[in-house]
Amino acid sequence: MGSDKGLLPSGTANWAALAFQKLSQLIIQVCVSVNPKQLAAYQQFFSAKQLIADEGNAKGPLKGLLTVHLKYPDDDLLLLACDMTEMDEGTLNVLLDCAEKYPDYDYFVYAQEDFMEPLCAVYTSSALKKIQQEMESGSLPGFSMHKLIKQGKYKTLPIVNIHSFNNHNTA
Repeated sequence: MGSDKGLLPSGTANWAALAFQKLSQLIIQVCVSVNPKQLAAYQQFFSAKQLIADEGNAKGPLKGLLTVHLKYPDDDLLLLACDMTEMDEGTLNVLLDCAEKYPDYDYFVYAQEDFMEPLCAVYTSSALKKIQQEMESGSLPGFSMHKLIKQGKYKTLPIVNIHSFNNHNTA
């Protein structure tokens, strides 16, 4: 987009703060994964405890996800991209409820037809441990979130409110 999406303004907040607020309403621990170069800018809006600087050799969203996993290795993680500014609390609650109801799955992801939305999904700690081990051994086949999910045992949820999944990827 030519600029940091998380810092784009929306009303009285920025996109990252909006996502943080939505997740905080779920009564879960929330953190913000950022590129190390973004750390200083994000410290204006979040405490040091809320920020996690990406590290490691993964690429794309997987890099941030694995970095957070290494900090909280026993926790399942709910990932929400900051550019899903129209995501609603009900959709997130359904995702969390599904993860609690079906503990034998690795991933919980919304899908419509053949398209999965991996940037609003729950990733279990056991699945992330396996991915991290593959990263460390050099056997990870790639960084595609779709491919990684399809290699595991995943539960798809139907998208009821399509507008919640609008990704804003253009300026």
